[in-house]
Amino acid sequence: MNLHELAQRLGSSAAERLDVEAMQHRVLAALRETPVRRRTWIEEHLLRIAAAVVILVGGGLAVRQILPRHQDLAGGHTSHLVADDLSDLSTAELQDVLDHFDDMVGANTVVPDSSDLHQLDAQQLRTMLRSLEG
Repeated sequence: MNLHELAQRLGSSAAERLDVEAMQHRVLAALRETPVRRRTWIEEHLLRIAAAVVILVGGGLAVRQILPRHQDLAGGHTSHLVADDLSDLSTAELQDVLDHFDDMVGANTVVPDSSDLHQLDAQQLRTMLRSLEG
């Protein structure tokens, strides 16, 4: 006997034993007995509140990225502003700024001549840099 023929016979005998009308009535009765679950008032409002929070937080982060912060303009991280100012200077003007840098910031430390820096080893350079940091 072929497997395909066995499957057909099994399917046809199972279909003959099945009472479609009775099955339909049982399914409909079960559906009528169980009430339809509806969303409550709080579930709907919580979903709206969560959506509003997501929109507010996302909008706040987007505005924060777009607009500059007040502390950056008032002395926070202004290194890019200094770099913009220095990029407009010529080589001679930059050298003049470097020569008079200690006077501008009011430091009393003496920076050794750059030709002497080449003679220092790594430990001496670290010591000198630490002394300049204050």
